[in-house]
Amino acid sequence: MCIKYGIVSLITSNLLLYSHMLFNDVIGQEEVKKHLIEIAQSGTVPHAQLFLSYPGSGGLALALAFAQYLNCENKTHHDSCGTCSACVKAQKMIHPDIHYTYPIIAKKPSPHPSLSTDYIQEWRNEIIKNPYINELEWLQAIGAENKQGNITADEARAIIKGLNLTAFESTYKIHIIWMAEALAKEGNILLKLLEEPPNNTVLILIAENQEEILPTIISRCQLVKINKLQDDELAQGLLKKGVPQSNTQHIAYLSDGNYNEALKLIDSETDVDTRRLTQWLDFSINMKSGELLKWSEENGKIGRENLKVFLEYTTHIFREALLILHIKQYAARLSKEELNLAHRINKFLTHQKLESLLELINKKHYEIERNVSPKMVLMDMSLLLHKIIRGK
Repeated sequence: MCIKYGIVSLITSNLLLYSHMLFNDVIGQEEVKKHLIEIAQSGTVPHAQLFLSYPGSGGLALALAFAQYLNCENKTHHDSCGTCSACVKAQKMIHPDIHYTYPIIAKKPSPHPSLSTDYIQEWRNEIIKNPYINELEWLQAIGAENKQGNITADEARAIIKGLNLTAFESTYKIHIIWMAEALAKEGNILLKLLEEPPNNTVLILIAENQEEILPTIISRCQLVKINKLQDDELAQGLLKKGVPQSNTQHIAYLSDGNYNEALKLIDSETDVDTRRLTQWLDFSINMKSGELLKWSEENGKIGRENLKVFLEYTTHIFREALLILHIKQYAARLSKEELNLAHRINKFLTHQKLESLLELINKKHYEIERNVSPKMVLMDMSLLLHKIIRGK
């Protein structure tokens, strides 16, 4: 089944969908939306909240919608109005009482410490386009290459200074910290702010890994858990973007609760990836070195994003094959052609070998993200696949 969808339509629908950030624009997460609206209406908004979010499930999108709702001048019991002065500014990410912190790299040359505000234009461009963006994509957008993004001590002190100022025009002064794991030990600088916050200030931290957040930070925040999206929620979100209904369920299956991954799959072709995977398995298992070298060279040129999608697709097929192997009457989330491929895989792979292959593919996905030569990644992956299958 081909799930290709025109890139022009995708870009257009992106702009249409994210020109606003109402709760209604956030995919799924109805219980979380209801909770946030209730605390906003109660007038007792926690001064510090930690949104613990599954990747691509909408942590940042919810924070943006919540910030807009808090300062909306004509809010309803269900959402922001979207048209008042405060909403318009929030949607353009220029509201003077809503501020943002995110991982950055140092800008050089500069006589001053680099802060998030140095990248505010890039931030607005990327987040208005896609509030489900992941950290790696954000860092690539600001030219970080292989550098790690950080939230520095200078940034933490700037957060304190900003929240101690009086709100310019709205009830609440709000600061959103995205990927709060990047604070690391510098988060200790914020402890006093969390213990003795100024009136009508709201600090929203968004993280994907609770273990990387200081316990002293967690204990001072109200935890809001944002679970992975269900397949039907993803499918509905894709329908809003104009994706044909016949394709939405298949994309939802492949994206595993991650809307950001679903967006990438809109313009992919599963037929191509199925053929690509079938060829790779055949050449690697039978050690057809000439064909394998040619396959690695050709597929090393498809682009890193397309290659990452292929590896994610391969992971999906192997996982489904594993479930078919061990669960009686399992309803596999596969097309007919993919199901035949999964059954073929199970003829020569054991549970242990499938687990080893999943680990291998995840490792190679990481190497592609870190700009290792695609051709070298594919060749090495093929040789290791052969060894795993042969039990070496």
